[in-house]
Amino acid sequence: MLFDLRGKRRRLVQVVYAVLAALFLISFVGFGIGSDVSGGIFDALGVGGGDTSSSTPEYEADIEEAEQKLAKDPKDEQALLRLAETHYLAGQSELQTDQETGQPVITDEARIQFDESTSAWERYLKLAKQPSANVAALVVQAYVLLNDAAGAAEAQRIAAEDRPSQGAYSNLALYLYASGDFEGGDEAAAKAVAEAEGSQRATVKRQLAKIAESARRIEEKQKQAAKNAPEGQNPLQAPLSGPGGGLGAPTAPAPTAP
Repeated sequence: MLFDLRGKRRRLVQVVYAVLAALFLISFVGFGIGSDVSGGIFDALGVGGGDTSSSTPEYEADIEEAEQKLAKDPKDEQALLRLAETHYLAGQSELQTDQETGQPVITDEARIQFDESTSAWERYLKLAKQPSANVAALVVQAYVLLNDAAGAAEAQRIAAEDRPSQGAYSNLALYLYASGDFEGGDEAAAKAVAEAEGSQRATVKRQLAKIAESARRIEEKQKQAAKNAPEGQNPLQAPLSGPGGGLGAPTAPAPTAP
């Protein structure tokens, strides 16, 4: 269950999440806002893909080889990078599609693979002086599917700084707002506006401002809900999920290597 709240308060927070979800998913159309730039969340997540369920034997050899290298040298950056990439691709291949809604079903095996991907990525970041932007762009999707906004923001920043665009910085703003980092979100939003084409800047600025405002309202609702929740209960799940798909719910991603 998403909420530990009860009654009217629970319903109020659900409605707030649903409204913000619509704002992100419809108004922004994946942060593509009338341009042909890459980096929109829908493009990054491969929206429109079909049923992606499959087994992962094609990735097992690469994973085993990387793990053997790490057994000999735990600081092997390339082996960690390979694990982050391969576990992510294996996780994608384990996703299933709900035949009625067309939405992705994150299976237990997919979740395990995404967890392994982000774990390897975080170990890699502690060692790498210049992290791979290509793999960062893949790992962002793993964090989103795991509903980890802060992790998605960290990886998205690496990708956006390597290939700056309106879409890339808009996505970064989304993840930062979702993680509660409003100052960082505002900075990313300003960069998104600067990267937008002249005719689109006003639209990008206006829509990002609406998102920031909605995110701040949700934070206030979260604080109030946490204050009123019974001791020991966490009233809200991470803000990348929720009724109607949450702030940045993806549809079924198609496996793609960097």
